[in-house]
Amino acid sequence: MRTVMVRFPIALVIMLSFVPNYAGAQGLDTTDAFLRVAGISEAGPPQVMDDLVVFTYEQPGYARYVAAAFAHENFERKHLFVARRREGRSDLFYLALPVDPAWKHLEYRLIVDGVWLTDPNAPEYRRDQRGITLGRVALPEIPPYREPSPIIHDDGTVTFRFSFDIRISAVLETVDRRQVSVADLEQPSISLMGSFNGWDPFMYHLRPDPAREGFFSVRVPLPPGTHYYYFLLDGERVLDPFHRNRARDARTGALVSTVTIPR
Repeated sequence: MRTVMVRFPIALVIMLSFVPNYAGAQGLDTTDAFLRVAGISEAGPPQVMDDLVVFTYEQPGYARYVAAAFAHENFERKHLFVARRREGRSDLFYLALPVDPAWKHLEYRLIVDGVWLTDPNAPEYRRDQRGITLGRVALPEIPPYREPSPIIHDDGTVTFRFSFDIRISAVLETVDRRQVSVADLEQPSISLMGSFNGWDPFMYHLRPDPAREGFFSVRVPLPPGTHYYYFLLDGERVLDPFHRNRARDARTGALVSTVTIPR
């Protein structure tokens, strides 16, 4: 595995740490979480990664600092982004924000070098009572019964899993945010569609998992980076019920599940 180096704007972090209402740079507490974020190389819509929401920002010119402020904190606290240097390009700024399982959504604005902005990559927007446009991120519920999926293997392959067990989720969410009852499905064939196979519904079919009764799985090779995907069953494009990591596909606007392979 290659080591990914992230350079922190130390002087700026120290300076802003003494400014009232500025939170220190939101780094990552575990190596696993760091490696997941390290697979992000481009700015895009916020991504839900288990107990984190990862925000990214970049601009053509130089930026000294980027921060985010949230409605649930009355926009009083500024969460400072970390800058990642990129050869021959502007810095990529990211913020890994821990989320409370009780939260249903996050509403926020960005602050870039002291100027308040609306995130151009926000998946949704809402105008508040003052007429200010806020970015909005919907947070999926944590299933009461969880299983590891996708499973990233050391050989560069990933196992995707699915089950109709209602303990995992009695209701499935589609890419257009509709809800489909598991009880209404007759366990049709399941296909894996993603950015890694051109959204082909015929390439990868999930088969009964010999290691786990009632589960279906498929193992596919994936290169490093962030990949979008969903399952196709009975004509419905369904998000991964095991996995909270989701984002908005900037190309189509659809909600998708995501998996990030460390570099």
